[in-house]
Amino acid sequence: MSEKYNIEELIIRFLQQDINEEELRFLESWLEEDAEHKSYFFDLKCISDSSRRPFFSREDVNEASWQKMHARMEKRYETVSSLAKSQTYGLWLSLVKYVAVAVLAVGLGWGVHAFYGNVKSSYLAEESIVYNEIHVQKGGRANTVILSDGTKVVLNAATTLKYPASFNGKNRQVYLDGEAYFEVTKNEEKPFVVKLNKQDITVLGTTFNVQAYSNELYSEITLLSGQILLEAFNEKGESMSRMYLKPDQKALSDNKMGSVSLQDVNASLSNAWINGEYKFKDASLSSIVKRLENYYNVKIYLDDKRLEQIKYTGTFSLDQDILDVLRIIDYEKQFTFKRVKKDIFITSK
Repeated sequence: MSEKYNIEELIIRFLQQDINEEELRFLESWLEEDAEHKSYFFDLKCISDSSRRPFFSREDVNEASWQKMHARMEKRYETVSSLAKSQTYGLWLSLVKYVAVAVLAVGLGWGVHAFYGNVKSSYLAEESIVYNEIHVQKGGRANTVILSDGTKVVLNAATTLKYPASFNGKNRQVYLDGEAYFEVTKNEEKPFVVKLNKQDITVLGTTFNVQAYSNELYSEITLLSGQILLEAFNEKGESMSRMYLKPDQKALSDNKMGSVSLQDVNASLSNAWINGEYKFKDASLSSIVKRLENYYNVKIYLDDKRLEQIKYTGTFSLDQDILDVLRIIDYEKQFTFKRVKKDIFITSK
């Protein structure tokens, strides 16, 4: 293959989430050319991944990475000629320097979600698993995906799902940022795992709704049928809560502290959006506003903090104009609103 790109720099761009689709296709073609290319790439990715673990300091990261790379290079190339070994050794040292710079530049604590982006498919594991990605933009409507095991996933607006082309490992693992409804195909030998920003959901076969946007303080997991195991983590990646949910229970998980509270709810309200409706009961205006921003691709401003905690109950169709929706919500005439292009300003009376 013609070296259109510098492979070392391209790999670093991938690790920094700064790779475009054309560059990714070139990288994937290069990986398929030779088994050594693939091994080379995943060795480096292992080092980069391990260096982001939150229990490493920056100093430990660099030293541990260099020591690990030296050991791996000695083992990998102990049977090659002195000249070839010297040339390859130099190349690996060069690339390790790139990795060290990249780690310092982006800092620690990425975790698996560092790979979220606009790339449609990429190599994200040492086993050469290809992950597909689907993204529903703000203002989009429900988008259904059927996974290779028959599991049905419906994605809401402003949501990203990463999933493998096929489930070949010991579990069925997907990654979610946003809101989605799952109907998981039962397989007792291979649990289904949904990895969120600060939570893991493990199931065998069940239906549930997840509302877990990485830029929000809380995640909501609502169980409609079956059983799920929820494990929540704090900002350091430490497991703080672990519990099973029963049908018609909702878990509200703090994305910072890792604490979880359970509520008994009417679970059918949580996934009304898949049928083009938004239903809410005793929901704060601040939480309603966040949903409307995603559904309608607008930015809503509340001029008074007291407005945020006012509770509302209602139902509306997602086909309705957002100003009509706001009129429905404000049936008690507690605020006024004005729209300027994609901005909506809500003022208390």
